[in-house]
Amino acid sequence: MTAVEPSPQRSIDDLIEPMGTGVFRAVEPLQVAAMLESQGLNDKIARERYGHDDVFSLAEAAYSHIKAMNAPPRPQAGGLLKRARPAAQMLHGLLYGMPAALLPAASGLVGTQWLMPGLVLTTGLGWVLGSVAARVAYSLIGRGYPRSAGRVLRSGLVVGVVGAMLLAGVIAVVRNGPVTLVALCVMQMAFQIASGILLLYRREGWLGVIMMPAVVAGVAYIVIGDSWVGLLTVCVGVACIAATVAGALRLTLLHGPDAPAAEPPLRELARLETSTLLPSLLYAGLTAIFLLQAEGRYVLDRTDIAVAGAGLVLGMGILEYRAHAFEDQTRAAIREVRYPQDFTRRSRWLLAKGVLICVAALSALSALPLTFLYVTGDLTDASVAMAAAHVIVGGAYFVAFLLANQAKVVHLCVAQAAALAVHPVGRLFLPEGHPALADVLLFTAAATLFLLILLTLMSHGLRDVRQYR
Repeated sequence: MTAVEPSPQRSIDDLIEPMGTGVFRAVEPLQVAAMLESQGLNDKIARERYGHDDVFSLAEAAYSHIKAMNAPPRPQAGGLLKRARPAAQMLHGLLYGMPAALLPAASGLVGTQWLMPGLVLTTGLGWVLGSVAARVAYSLIGRGYPRSAGRVLRSGLVVGVVGAMLLAGVIAVVRNGPVTLVALCVMQMAFQIASGILLLYRREGWLGVIMMPAVVAGVAYIVIGDSWVGLLTVCVGVACIAATVAGALRLTLLHGPDAPAAEPPLRELARLETSTLLPSLLYAGLTAIFLLQAEGRYVLDRTDIAVAGAGLVLGMGILEYRAHAFEDQTRAAIREVRYPQDFTRRSRWLLAKGVLICVAALSALSALPLTFLYVTGDLTDASVAMAAAHVIVGGAYFVAFLLANQAKVVHLCVAQAAALAVHPVGRLFLPEGHPALADVLLFTAAATLFLLILLTLMSHGLRDVRQYR
């Protein structure tokens, strides 16, 4: 049978998605046709919705599409196609942290008492919006819908900026904050989401070059300390962030065809993503709450505790790189072993190795803020404990990356909820007027529980060899 031009309203992905995993085990088009007919799909529906003459023509197209989806990635010369990019991915944490050079100058305009609360609130909101938008966009790109992925990313950027403006505006009105607080939160949100878009499209070099003038200006202000230099630094920072946003928007507009009919309507694609979008949104929210509530209460009166976790921010790129390296290594291990139990032993060793490397790297990075606190005479037991807690959280995030890549987001939500039951819920049972060290140690216990739960889930999942092929 000869297929006519497919209808733009329905795609093969729309057909396959509701059929479950059974369709991926079909060995011939006739099996797919039988499944379609068992679900009530007839020749008329095949013609009107999918643009094929009959069910058998549609089944042949679906079977070919499934085989293409199951085909392994084309290997590069000399080995498997690798996802790990050491130099680029390990720099992600530093790239995200580049605007920190502007904070001393910004504090002179916003005020120290408003600077950190504004950043904490917008970082939490940006964390949730950015991660969910990137999750959906990555899925759409993988399914061959780059134009729709760009629309999702642009929408996330607009929603984030508007949300930051409203949030900061309410704080400024209710708590009599300065108008500059609104500008700070908008700039922070715009950079956070726009930089995520650049990294999604693998434009690390763009981000580094665009933001470098802001870093240089921020360092110059710290050295000179003049108020006019501070104002100039803020202006340079605003220009650099605006350029970052422009670069991100350009990327989302360049990828994909311009014809409206080239891809299905975004609302239809979004409906297919709902089952995975809601757990991802919940996990992102729980993660932001868990980390930011532990730091946010100390941003005003205990900056030694608040800055002790900076090593985790700097090391997020290392966690991302090690997660991709683990996937590359496990895929290579499948080719080298003969029995499933051999793969399980090898992959468990690779998991332990990855956790140890991440913990060691984060410990080295956490030594930087602790050394600064020691030099300034502000080092305390609570700040050391907070740094250790963030190292443990980093190890947990490494394992969480692996589980997320296996679509086990619901498991991550349960694990994160268990950690939240320890902290901050456990804080309610501490005696009144408890020292900060007791609260930080409770957070450390919650982070340890989070890591242990994720390690248990991941170790159990290593028995399923199929998901690593």
